[in-house]
Parts: sequence; structure tokens; C-alpha cells
Amino acid sequence: MRNKVNSKIITCLFWLAIWQAAAWLTASELLLPGPADALLALGGLIRTKKFYMDIGWTAARCIIAMALSFAAGIPAAALSYKSDTARSILSLPVGFFKAVPVMAIIIYVILLAQSDWVAVIVCFFMCFPIVYTNILEGLDAMPSEYLEVGSVYGLTGLERTKYIYAPGLLPQMKAAISLTAGLSWKAVVAAEVLSIPKYSLGYEMINAKYYLETANLFAYIFVIVVMSMAFEKVINSGLRHIEWKGYEGSKIKRRSSDRTAKTEKLEAPCPAAVNTVTVEHLAKTFETKSVLDDVDLIFEAGKVTAIMGPSGQGKTTLARIIAGLENADSGKVFIGTLEARDGSRTGRTAFLFQEDRLLPWLNIYDNIAIGGGDSEGIKELADQLEIGTELWKLPAELSGGQRHRAALARTFAADAPLMILDEPFRGLDDALKDRIVDRMWERVTTGKTVILITHSAEDAERLADKILEL
Repeated sequence: MRNKVNSKIITCLFWLAIWQAAAWLTASELLLPGPADALLALGGLIRTKKFYMDIGWTAARCIIAMALSFAAGIPAAALSYKSDTARSILSLPVGFFKAVPVMAIIIYVILLAQSDWVAVIVCFFMCFPIVYTNILEGLDAMPSEYLEVGSVYGLTGLERTKYIYAPGLLPQMKAAISLTAGLSWKAVVAAEVLSIPKYSLGYEMINAKYYLETANLFAYIFVIVVMSMAFEKVINSGLRHIEWKGYEGSKIKRRSSDRTAKTEKLEAPCPAAVNTVTVEHLAKTFETKSVLDDVDLIFEAGKVTAIMGPSGQGKTTLARIIAGLENADSGKVFIGTLEARDGSRTGRTAFLFQEDRLLPWLNIYDNIAIGGGDSEGIKELADQLEIGTELWKLPAELSGGQRHRAALARTFAADAPLMILDEPFRGLDDALKDRIVDRMWERVTTGKTVILITHSAEDAERLADKILEL
């Protein structure tokens, strides 16, 4: 650390010496004042009230422009994410403002706006494309696995924004803030130089030029560079402390009406809500590979049905179609007497995916609470799955087996009459699996239609009422 500081001091002294030598060679304070002359000019400036007014107004214009760019850029990116038409319409102005020289924008905006606001408008046009592009790229890259979790567990649009999109966009938000912080001072000062608002550093620079006060000009340049670097450094320093961290308590607040039914602890949902699932002539092809071909199956209401078969035979694809996460090429799925179509299953199915699919920014408690359940029930589930001491940790802090049990808890906690379990005990040792089954299997499956996907004949025989081969 000390070596770095010494190196920076030596570097500064070297360039100050070069500057002083150039001033001696020029021998004209009008053309190139020396470091001492610029320092004396700065000393005179910092004793005036207007100096601080200039700094304050320039900084305020930067902050206002950045805030406006985020206020417009985020909803514009969200609109483009949802609508290809909006994306196409916005692509032209965004591309234009990325490519157009900042001076061209300044000259035109001067014709339209008062001098005090020219810099704000110009900076907005420079920052908006950065915000828009970063947020849109983040939305496009949002893992579909997380969005499917929100779909299966019936999160509303607002809840998906709050619990999935907003925290998932944190890296892109930080990048956009950092980039606009670096650009804003350059754009604002350049606009101030031409629009000459009364209070601004840019206006003082142009005044120093008009009155041939070169030492003052250098002093203002120094202030602008220092303020720009400090502004960017403060923002980046703050951003480094914004990250996903473990926390105690819950952020999840879901309306009771969003759930199928409220339950006490591990009580099963009302049997009247449970229906037979019927699959008729289902077919699905991925590219040239047929994974399901004219499949007819019946999953009886209130029973556990195991599906077995070799890998690649479409077990998971079948489960995803039943859950409404995949569209079949042909065939139908009926839940009870009604055909399930276009998201009618949303919020009515608890699905244990092959992957854990825990939201990395939520603690384990909240990852379970996404599925449903009350505080007492969630804690009881966690204890029975032997992760009760891990509830306030983030998923990254847990082992693979613990994360899988957290995903199990989320599925078991859901107030859904249809439960699909894709390899529920993978990665768990036999002793742990036996403890979980003995403690809770009967309670969490009673009164539900359960589809159990497994490669284990032993698990199928032990846990299922019926076994189907696919």
C-alpha cells in the first residue's frame, strides 16, 4: 500500500516538473501558467461564494440528468422487453444518441431550452442509451429458470418484479450507474461551456478564456477533473457495498388470495380441490427428436403416481407440459373435467425441478415462502428437512444437498392440489432420505395428486400408489 502511494506521489511530481519546465520554456503566463500560478488562482477562487455555487449547480445538473435517465430508461427497457414493436421503435433513437456527437446535441438543445437546463437535457440524452441498453440486456439475460419458478408458484406481475426482476438486475443497474457517473460530468460541463448558465463551472471556464485569465482557466480545469473523479469514485465506492447478502427475517409479503388455500403447519389442502390429471394423445418433438409420441396417461386424484423410464424418454418434458411450462405439439391435458390451457394451471401446481432453482438474492426462508405457507409451517418444514439452522442464509452459503432440501421445502409448503416431484431425493444419502420420508411424506402428499418422477424402483414401490412406465 505504501509503495503504491509513493509511486503516485512520484508520478505527480514528475508531471508537475514537466508542466513547470514547459511554462519556463513558453515564458508566457497568458499561454501556459505554471503550477504555482494555477494554485494561486485556485486559492483566490475558493474564497468566493460563487465558486461553491458553481460547483453545486454543476453537480446538481449531473445528478438530475442521471436520475431522469434511469426514470425513463428502466420503463423503456421493460416495455421493449415485453414488446418487439416497442423494441423496434426505440432502437432508432437509442442508436442515434449513441452515435451522434455530443456537440451536435448541445448546439440544437440551446435553441430549444433555457440555458440553466441545456446541460441537464444533453446529459440525459447521453445517459439514457446506457441505462436503456444495460437494463434491456439484463432483462433479456434473466434466467428462464427463475421466471418459471414465479410462474409455477403464481407470483403476480408486481411480485415477479419485486422478487425476481429487480434483484436480478442488480449487476446491470450497478454497471449503468457507474458508466453514467463517468459520462455525466463530461457531458454537463461541455454543455455549460456553450449554453453559459449563470452558475456553472463551464460558464466560469469560458469567462476565464474571454478575459484571458489563463491561470483561472487551469484552476477550473483542475477543479472539474477532481470533482469528476471524486463523483465517480464516491458512487463506485457505494456500489461496491451493494450486493446480495444474507439477512434475518422475511421480505416476502404475498396476499392470501394469491394462494389456493391457507394452511396450518403441514395440513393438506381441501380434498375437494384435488382432481384427476388426464393426458390424451400427447406429442412433443425437439428439433428432430421425438420425446413424446401419442402418450395417454391418467394420474388419479389424491394418489401418488410414479413415472419411470430410461433417461431421455420425456418424463421431465411430460411433467413440464402438465405444469404449463411447456407447450405440446399435439394432444391435451385435462385437470378434472377441464382442459388445462394457456396458464390456467398457474399457481395450482407445486413443482420440484431437477435443478434447485433457488433465487440467489433471497434467504432460504424466503425461497421457501415463495411457494406458500405461514411462518410456523415453514420453520417446521425446515426442521424436518434438517435445514432449520440455515433459514437466514443465502443459497450460495449452503451445500448442494442443503439447497436441494430447501427446494423440497418450497414444494412441500405450496398450497397446491397438484404436486410434481422430479427426482425428489437425488443427491441425498439413504439415511437422510429415510428420515425425511418417515417424518413427512404421508402428511405432505395426503389429499394431493402427486406425480413422482424417479429412476429408483425402490422409491417407486415404497412411495407410490401406482407406477407408470414411459
